[in-house]
Amino acid sequence: MAVNKEALEIWEHEFGNKEYAYDFTGKKIKRSDYNVKNQVGWVVTYLKPLELGGKPDLGNVIIMHHRTFEERGNQYPTVVIDNQVYNIIHDEKGDFYYIERELGDEEEDGVLF
Repeated sequence: MAVNKEALEIWEHEFGNKEYAYDFTGKKIKRSDYNVKNQVGWVVTYLKPLELGGKPDLGNVIIMHHRTFEERGNQYPTVVIDNQVYNIIHDEKGDFYYIERELGDEEEDGVLF
């Protein structure tokens, strides 16, 4: 399956020319497996779902493994995936969203993307 041009541009913005990368939950993804449901398939989606008032712009997009996407559903702003809690935060000044993983007792910094 050919990789969608817009999806590939987002990949290159996030990961450069890397063939493999990891989504925010640590699942491995492969550049050429856009929209493929396999061990390394990925999708482009919105951090704040459009159905909940999110905007369709680059400040709201993220690449996720297809299993992360399915488990996430429309959870917002708190997301639980693989028993780990993440919070989606909007930076109003820069008008973009990012994800913070809730910290365990021994961790110091939960900012991921």
